[in-house]
Amino acid sequence: MVDAARARTASEAVVDVRYADIHDLPLHDHIADRARTDRVLQHVADPLAALGEIRRVLRPGGRLVMGEPDWETLAVDHPDSGLTRAYTRHVAERVVRNAGIGRQLARLAAESGFTVPTVIPVTPVFRDVQVADRILGLERTTRRAVEAGCFSDQAAEAWLTHLTHGPFFAAVTFYIVVAEA
Repeated sequence: MVDAARARTASEAVVDVRYADIHDLPLHDHIADRARTDRVLQHVADPLAALGEIRRVLRPGGRLVMGEPDWETLAVDHPDSGLTRAYTRHVAERVVRNAGIGRQLARLAAESGFTVPTVIPVTPVFRDVQVADRILGLERTTRRAVEAGCFSDQAAEAWLTHLTHGPFFAAVTFYIVVAEA
């Protein structure tokens, strides 16, 4: 991803792409005007520390734009609501480190010294199972749920068969939060 970002911004003299730990950025205090995270904080060890580090490197008046899903809002239509709950619970408790981060962004940003003028919830709706699988990893995650003991092989096959052959619906809320230093 760093290579792709460097290639995309090669002609931009003011863009510097670096590989670093978000908890310990190799930048001086108050050096950056803008920062962006996109589906990053759901995976970091300490989102509050990461936001504090971003706040440290932003100049006064600098802007951070974050986008994160709230995996606990994941809704998948299936006739067996128990399987749906098991799947969502598996995603929220075992697959994504900070599954509820989307709804927490505004609070965590404020706790890190930002003001938060804007929170925008976006709920993509998926009606095509193949598109949803590419984005949500339905089949891969179901297989992981079997390995973790959340689904039996039979339950996983029933779950996936219905998702593939029945009318399909899934949605998850994604939050875009603007924070100012």
